[in-house]
Amino acid sequence: MIMTEKRILNMLEWLKVKKKILIGLCTIILIIFIILLVDFSNVIKKILIIGVGGVFVFSIMYTVTFISRALKLKLIFKGIDRKTKFSTSYFSIGIAFIINDLIPTKIGDFAKIGIIKDQENITLNESIGATATERILDIGTLFFISSGTLIYLYIFNSSEIGSNLLFGITLQFYIAIGALLLICIFILLILFLYKSELTLKVIGKISSKLMVYLKNLIVNFRIAMKKFKRHKTELAAILFLEGFIWIIESLIGVFFFHLLGYKLNILILILAQLLKFFSKIFPITPGGWGISENLAAIFILIFYPELPFIEILSIFIVDHILRSAYLLLYGGYSIFHYNFKLKEIESIKIQAKSDNFYSKN
Repeated sequence: MIMTEKRILNMLEWLKVKKKILIGLCTIILIIFIILLVDFSNVIKKILIIGVGGVFVFSIMYTVTFISRALKLKLIFKGIDRKTKFSTSYFSIGIAFIINDLIPTKIGDFAKIGIIKDQENITLNESIGATATERILDIGTLFFISSGTLIYLYIFNSSEIGSNLLFGITLQFYIAIGALLLICIFILLILFLYKSELTLKVIGKISSKLMVYLKNLIVNFRIAMKKFKRHKTELAAILFLEGFIWIIESLIGVFFFHLLGYKLNILILILAQLLKFFSKIFPITPGGWGISENLAAIFILIFYPELPFIEILSIFIVDHILRSAYLLLYGGYSIFHYNFKLKEIESIKIQAKSDNFYSKN
């Protein structure tokens, strides 16, 4: 019995050490499976149909989102009474995105935190606080836009798609339930940020590391929000940029679908893209590969069951391939710009864990 328990513990320890390698291998297998399922020649054909002109328009739209992200991050630091250069925000975001696209878990955020701390006159806690604020606002905005889109779809587009049935119930019913569910989650998220003690105790019984991570995130967010009371103009600008970024990000997918001849309901396409982004908040695979595309394609299929699933999936794969190619150029140049090394992330994580967030802020 003791030997069995020892073996189990050794296996768990081995999985803990090798989990990133295993996730990476599983991702490669999943991508190969998807390529075989979709027929890669079909994906290449779609990229050729999009052409140089389509890729150029996509590049402009995607560049606009990253410029907006950099401006938003700069405004967040201004809101906590710290000045940063636009270039620091822009290139640190590039590094964070390419790392998150290639490696499972959001360790790219630690790279961004460390670069901003090193390049500007900013403490580690302040850099963590700004990044925590950015992440929470990202999630909150995604919930807000998604619920708003569902409500608009329910009110104004119910005659077009709401009459379709799923398990004998009209899609209009599911749209209404989805909108209510997202609104409830949005409210619970706000309550969690300011009344989180009981929830954190429950989480602590499941995972002490997750509890500490969430506690630090919430504490830094609260501190940042207190400072934002003196910077209401900046906060309004940040919220506007949040909405603008996610809308442009979603419209990229709409652009690809319409360019490839699938002129589907724009709101449905936006919701599918938002679902893709949601799946990447806590990615199982690097960049959400294999998971996000399938979820988005299944969502589209619910509203348009007559469409071939493989065709829809291949468009989302094309979208992801072009985004990843862009990130390789943008993120690669950003890494070269700061001569950043991946091993620096571990030291940043150790510093973050060793700092006492409560006494220093």
